[in-house]
Amino acid sequence: MHENFKLSEILKLVTPTIFMMVFLSLYTMVDGAFVAKFVNTNALSAINIAFPYINFLLGISIMLSSGGCALVMKKLGEGKTDEAKKDFTLIIIFAFVLSIFISILSFIFIDTLLKILHAEGNLYTYAKDYLFCIIIFAMPTILKSIVEQFLIAINKPITALILTLSGGILNIALDYIFIVPFGLGIKGAAIATGFGYAIPAIIGLCFFIKKSNMLHFKLPSKDFKVILNSCYNGSSEMVTQLSSGIVTFLFNVAMLKYVGEDGVASITIVLYIQFLVTAVFLGYSMGIAPKISFFYGNKDENMTKGIIYFSLKFIAIVSIIIYIAIFIFSPILVSFFAEKNTNVFNITISGLKIFSFSFLIVGFNIFTSAMFTAFSNGKISAIISFLKTLIFESGFIIFLPFILDITGIWLAVPIAELFAILVCFYFFRKYKPIYKY
Repeated sequence: MHENFKLSEILKLVTPTIFMMVFLSLYTMVDGAFVAKFVNTNALSAINIAFPYINFLLGISIMLSSGGCALVMKKLGEGKTDEAKKDFTLIIIFAFVLSIFISILSFIFIDTLLKILHAEGNLYTYAKDYLFCIIIFAMPTILKSIVEQFLIAINKPITALILTLSGGILNIALDYIFIVPFGLGIKGAAIATGFGYAIPAIIGLCFFIKKSNMLHFKLPSKDFKVILNSCYNGSSEMVTQLSSGIVTFLFNVAMLKYVGEDGVASITIVLYIQFLVTAVFLGYSMGIAPKISFFYGNKDENMTKGIIYFSLKFIAIVSIIIYIAIFIFSPILVSFFAEKNTNVFNITISGLKIFSFSFLIVGFNIFTSAMFTAFSNGKISAIISFLKTLIFESGFIIFLPFILDITGIWLAVPIAELFAILVCFYFFRKYKPIYKY
């Protein structure tokens, strides 16, 4: 192992991004808890109906942030500083323009979107109110993750964490204000979420005006291959988010068919908990990926190898701790969203006992995908994400209920993660001689 490699430095690097992602998931959960407690569980179900659209926005954001950051940091590692700054500026401008275009189209086709998402009956009005407000904030939703990822890349993870914390605290405060005293219901939750994204995005952009930063705004690059390469390199993250939206949609359809609206509320709660768990591993991967890119670009094989093997050990330990914690504290977690001994509560508890097996595996799959993105190998990263979500998860959600009824719905993700880790192991071994980790 490289003599300059220190575990304390790695932990110092990734801790802010882990807290950042965990806090982001926590205030998303608080959003749902406020809606469930002060509106009703149908409104909570409606949020999940609309969530694939949010997955789409986050997919655009994470694609540009992960793919673009890997390319920019690789150029910095190669000493191409001026080129890296111009590429960074172009990525930000492209994200800004694209978000406006997406917002306009979304407003025009909002009813079509709701039909595609199966917003029907009691859930339609709630879903439309929520989606309309989310579309208003599409731009900051896309820009927030990009800004934070580049702040992490230029060694400002604490700044990124503070921005996330401030946005989250604002979101939670506005949730209460808009939903309870103002009585805005599900609209209030969407507006609060929008401001929670907008404030960090705006303040974060201001940091890149300072020329003393490793990255700052310059006249943008005229090479639009930068955008194509960023999208290609970050395509796995885009696939992951889009697939997550598709999987959420399939879960909703399956639950409506086999359980009804209470089933949609139950899967919404479980997916919130899953979001919290995966946030830990996403946060770790976000924090470590720029360093993998940098050392790979700098041809420092010992540092690259040391970071990757430390990461695998870290993920193994944390996965076991999380699984045990969820198993013990699941009744407390679920009670934030549903009253004890209600139908929604009982369905959720029984389902979570099965679903939580996926938490032992998911971290390895997330890190492996992020690792290949860091090596600028978007193709392999995309294959992993595509197989895991669009093939394995979607396939099992569709077919397992025919055999095992509702148990099949809960088993879909654990079995998909198991198949995905076999794919990750195959690629990990295949490319080990190439990237020398």
